[in-house]
Amino acid sequence: MIKNGKVFFSILIGIFVLSGFAANAVADIQLPEGTQVKVAFVQDISSKYVKPGDLAPIRLLEPIQVGGVTLVKEGASGTGRVVSVKAAGKAGKPGEMEIELVELESDGYFKAVDDKKIKIKAAEGTLTAKGNGKKTISYIVFFGLFIKGGEAVFPAGQPINA
Repeated sequence: MIKNGKVFFSILIGIFVLSGFAANAVADIQLPEGTQVKVAFVQDISSKYVKPGDLAPIRLLEPIQVGGVTLVKEGASGTGRVVSVKAAGKAGKPGEMEIELVELESDGYFKAVDDKKIKIKAAEGTLTAKGNGKKTISYIVFFGLFIKGGEAVFPAGQPINA
């Protein structure tokens, strides 16, 4: 039982003020647009197996920090989207593929407003890959029309600047 009403009232005001400061401190931390991050594909993405519109899983390679505060932890997951793809063909025709980075989960010590995902894009725009062409060999060898070109591949774990 509290005997002194002024002490109780002061404690309540203190708790209220401190909780307000904590809420404002979190709300004021923002990830600046244009922040450089490094991501990588989780698995090899090959023109042999994907089609336009397929999603490609990515992960964050380094934590995202602002002012010494970690906003998104290393390993946060995200997605890329296959924009276009041409599988390797006969007569040494190489495979080709384009992928755009889409978003990253706000996985970390802080959550994005309304649990929205962080929009990202590759520093160089759309990512492109082209397989090895084997046209020369296909012309030299008698059965060259049956030689298939190399598939386009984005290897897992290769750092991508975004």
